[in-house]
Amino acid sequence: MGTVLLVIILVVVVAVAGFAIALARKGKRQFEARTGGPGLAPDAPREWAGAHSPEAKLHRRLAAAARSLDAQPMGDAASIEQRVTIEQQIQQLDQQLVALSAAPGATGGADLEPLVSAVERAVAQLATTGVDMDLLMRNQAELDAGESER
Repeated sequence: MGTVLLVIILVVVVAVAGFAIALARKGKRQFEARTGGPGLAPDAPREWAGAHSPEAKLHRRLAAAARSLDAQPMGDAASIEQRVTIEQQIQQLDQQLVALSAAPGATGGADLEPLVSAVERAVAQLATTGVDMDLLMRNQAELDAGESER
């Protein structure tokens, strides 16, 4: 009787451990699907997933914008051009965030917040009416100016 009880307890412990491992793996896959994706810097720190730093918050906003952009239909040639421009800007912004976070004494991502907001607006506009290409070109000019300053 004691051996049967011990076997039952052992089976329950193994089942719970297996369930916990499967749950952890599923959570890791979901995390990677949420934080990674098209247009994001591959070397972004993993701790940004739950951090409250300005760079981490801006990275998550860019990830959400990239997912939203990826979910939109391709559309005509003009919307594809706009989409590619937005994807490039998301990638550049995320790379700048990673570079700023690695630089000693950097001011943080606060300088990039207006550009992140502009990219988010561009994604929303593309979903509804199409994007103002002048807005995208102004954003690109600011991105290029920011990269040349470093």
